Amino acid sequence: MTRAAARRTAIAATGLDRPRPAKVTARHLKNVFATMGLTQIDSVARVVRSHYLPFYSRLGPYRRETLDRLFYSSPRMGVEYWAHAAAFVPPQTWKHFARAHSEWWRNDFGQRHPETGEEFRNLQTRVLTALSTRPMTAREVAEVVDHDLPEIHRGHWGWNPSQVKVALEALFAGGVISASGRNDHFERIYALARDVSPELPQLPLNYGPPDDPRLGLDPNAELPRGISGVENNVFELTRIAARALGISRPEDIADYFRQRRAPTDAAITELIASGELREVDVEGVAALKWHEARTPRTVNARALLAPFDPLVFYRPRIEWLFDFHYRIEIYTPAAKRVHGYYVTPFLLGDRLVGRADLHRDRAAGILRAHRVTWEPGEEHTTELAEELTTMAEWLGLTAVDREGTHLPLS
Repeated sequence: MTRAAARRTAIAATGLDRPRPAKVTARHLKNVFATMGLTQIDSVARVVRSHYLPFYSRLGPYRRETLDRLFYSSPRMGVEYWAHAAAFVPPQTWKHFARAHSEWWRNDFGQRHPETGEEFRNLQTRVLTALSTRPMTAREVAEVVDHDLPEIHRGHWGWNPSQVKVALEALFAGGVISASGRNDHFERIYALARDVSPELPQLPLNYGPPDDPRLGLDPNAELPRGISGVENNVFELTRIAARALGISRPEDIADYFRQRRAPTDAAITELIASGELREVDVEGVAALKWHEARTPRTVNARALLAPFDPLVFYRPRIEWLFDFHYRIEIYTPAAKRVHGYYVTPFLLGDRLVGRADLHRDRAAGILRAHRVTWEPGEEHTTELAEELTTMAEWLGLTAVDREGTHLPLS
């Protein structure tokens, strides 16, 4: 394959090649979510909470309340998990993570500390008892649960969790609890898994090795293609990632759900043997193509992409496919930023042609593009202006300001 054909394959696989509908319905949102397989969550709301943007990039303006309802009302389209960082995934995908949760328990969280491990495990039990009464934030749980553990002071500017928070996150990562929603401060509201969705199994606490019978795995469950036990879940996650990517390398597939390479590579070998993945050469790069992935002759995509959009969240992939070096720059000191604070790549056709540092100025009612940077030989100001105008209207703003040029919406 040529690299241009591979780019078109990737764009089509993630749903960015399709015309935007005149009116977006819940069905459109569900189809986009099924195509992507996940949408990443992030607390930064420079434009809007990040999980809203991939749907906008593919569909254009839609009611965010509709997406909220799909995620937070029964039957839930998606539930939260540490899938690719924090993300929404379908309940069925959550099960694959949850059934493999012994891997998370080996990451400890303090559960097997020689001096405080027993008290930490007791704290987890008390946390579960509290959540059995109603869903709560970490702060609310801390008000009703006592413990004698010393609090952790790590001196980190953004992550100084209490022992209750650590206990909750251990249970969350282990698949024992889930999140029923977020409050106005974007804090997780924790709940027992069964109270979030009847599709989520209520797993027991487990501190043992991967083959511990308390994992709650069904020994009679059919495991496809010879992969057994916990590895079956890696296999299924690998299938989902390979389909969502369309064209990829093994490291791209592993990153989609942040899986370890060795079991992912084993699953890839199975998928190649079955014919679901096909080995291809992309201008000298050994790649893998999903057997049903489309390669359109042309794509007419036009979208500003969230830094956490599935097309771009694994930066090495867009470097080899699009020759596009990308950093979000939020965590870069201001004096060292090259392109801005909240940098959004601009997709046009089958290329990433530039990037814009966006900011929704709510007080002024303006969508600000503080800095626009084009790739060498590219400058598409008309197309970018149209996209900024559409986004501003979707966000309920009254004007666009592009690098100091004020453009009221008509």
